[in-house]
Order: sequence, then C-alpha cells, then structure tokens
Amino acid sequence: MRKLLDTVYYWTYGNADKPPLLMVHGFTGSHEGFQYIIPQLEKDFHVIVPDLPGFGESPLFDKPWTVDELARHTNDFVRQLGLQQKPYLVSHSLGGLVAASMLSQDPDLFHKKTIFVSPVATKIKWLDSRKLGAVFGALHYNVGKRTGKLGEKLVRSEAISRGATKVIMTAKDFELKKRIQQHHLKNLDYISSIDFYHMLHKDIIRRGVVDYREKLYKFDILIVAGKKDNVTPLKGERMLARELSAKLEIIPGVGHLAHYETPDAISQAVIDFLG
Repeated sequence: MRKLLDTVYYWTYGNADKPPLLMVHGFTGSHEGFQYIIPQLEKDFHVIVPDLPGFGESPLFDKPWTVDELARHTNDFVRQLGLQQKPYLVSHSLGGLVAASMLSQDPDLFHKKTIFVSPVATKIKWLDSRKLGAVFGALHYNVGKRTGKLGEKLVRSEAISRGATKVIMTAKDFELKKRIQQHHLKNLDYISSIDFYHMLHKDIIRRGVVDYREKLYKFDILIVAGKKDNVTPLKGERMLARELSAKLEIIPGVGHLAHYETPDAISQAVIDFLG
C-alpha cells in the first residue's frame, strides 16, 4: 500500500501486527528494488519500504546533501511512523551507508539485529578495484550538472544506463536481464536533481560502513554478499565482517544485483537471521 508521511512516500506490506522491518534502497534506486524479496518476507513481517528523500517519488530535502543528512531525514521518518516495536533494518548498497549512519545517530530507535546486503564497506582508495567506476561516476555527474540540457540528457541516457547495468549483472536468463534493465531505466525518470546526485556520489566514495564501527559494535549484524560482486567486492565485505564481528553469508554465482537475481536466497538469509 502506497502512503505519504510528511514528504516521504512509502509502501507497506503484510500485517501491521507483525514485527516491523524497514528496507533502505541503494543509490539511484527506489522502493521497487525490493519487489522480488518482499513476497517472501511479508508473511512474517510488517514490511515498510520508503523512497529515500530525493529518490523515487519522495521529494528532495534542502542542502547539505550528504549520507549523514539523508540518514537524519530517514530517522525522522521512522520516528513519525510511531511504531509499537523497534523495526529491523535491512539495507542494500548505498542504503547500507545510510543505515549505518541511521544506527549510529539513534541506536535505540532500531532492533539490535540488522542486515546489510552488499554494503559499501570502505571508502575508495587509489589502488582500489572500484576506482575506475568511481571516476566514471564522478565524471558522469560532474559533466551532467555543468552542461545544461546536454548534461541532463547525458545523466538520463538510456544507453549509459544499459551499459552500466550490463557490467554489474550476472544473470544469464534473458527475461530476467530484460526486467532488470527495465527497472534501471525507470529509475532515470525518478532523478530529482543532478546536482544532488553529484554531491551525494562524492560523499559515498569517501566513506564506508566501517567508518561507523564504533557505534555499530552493539548490534548483531548479518552481511549478505554476492561472490561475484564487482561494485562492493567480497574482499571488502570479508574485512567489514571482521571489523564488525558480523556474520557473513556469501551467495555464490551472483553479483551486486542479488536482490533481483537471487531474491529467494536473500529472503531466506533475512528470515533465518531474524528468526
């Protein structure tokens, strides 16, 4: 069910009497990214999926545009929900950074069990396998914000979106690959501000979930990672799991889009961990 609370659009699934589970999507995404996972979770949880401010249907907030500020606005949204139980937090990719900041800013707002799926583990350094992608992304948004209508077309380019998606997909099934491409193309219509995307992207590559470790030690953490992930590589997820004393579950044969490609495995990992 689609709802509006203040300025945040969100969707709810399942029985409101069940334990609440809040899902936080990744960069350029929306609530729709979790649509293949939710059917397996709504039987046991009251699933709540917002479009983060500035993404999907939720309008953009005023500057500063940073991960921590995005987390602060999302925590405000959670408080306004007035939930009777502390929600579990399940996040993906950039959503993991936002979730780490949310937990750090107000740890008592959430359940002690939390799940990161393919989180951004560390900031990107010069000899990092992610460096080329980070440079391309920075250039993409920098040129986009500086060149007017031409830049607008660049950032909303379907050809670039298709190419970027193809690089990170591991799916072999033609119909599944087609659906994933369609989901990512739809995200282009949701772009709220190229300047916002540019500034947030700069902040993302300068930090990682590990930077919040001092506040995360009190949480019981599961990290779910795709073995073939080239966006948030397994090496970084292993390191993060050690730093946070977290449980690490590795899904073989899949990359960063595991929430599309192997939703059953993700859902089962969530259900098993949350009990």
